[in-house]
Amino acid sequence: MSNAFWADVRRCARKEQLEGRFARLLTTNYGLQALLAYRLGRWLLGARHRYYLWPALALCWPLYYLLSRYTHVVYDIRLELSADIGPGLYIGHFGAIRVRRCRIGANCSIGRLTDITPTAQGPGPVIGDSVWIGAHVRIVGNYRVGCGATVAAGAVVRQDVPDAALYLGNPAHVLMRGYDNRNIL
Repeated sequence: MSNAFWADVRRCARKEQLEGRFARLLTTNYGLQALLAYRLGRWLLGARHRYYLWPALALCWPLYYLLSRYTHVVYDIRLELSADIGPGLYIGHFGAIRVRRCRIGANCSIGRLTDITPTAQGPGPVIGDSVWIGAHVRIVGNYRVGCGATVAAGAVVRQDVPDAALYLGNPAHVLMRGYDNRNIL
């Protein structure tokens, strides 16, 4: 939990220019609060087989529940424990963010009103490293979004997205290959 969470903190601090101000960052960044709850929950799932940690688990599961419910109800950010989220995720806004049963790589960014989920049956999406996902994006199904790709706001993904591509539209299509998203990440 600690390495991935601290990578999230460093990424948020750089994006919001609050380096060295952890308390202020944690109290003002909605996405970081949701990531704290998610990282705690994933740590608890991994620690449940270690008998010596059971006393701590009895105290931490209620804390996880309160944190996750808070971010669900107040910010409408739902990072379910079925998702595998890499370190350095940045969520800059709140509102209708759903992430479940998927894999998200390292150093990605997610906009508001984003849905990254599987269909009712089958595996979920796989998002590569350094992917920027804009607001109002829907990635529902067993799709792969390549490393360094940019999924523009409002896109509905209905096919695999190549690496380093600018992808937009409904249904979405590749507008440009070899697109460099480092300036917006």
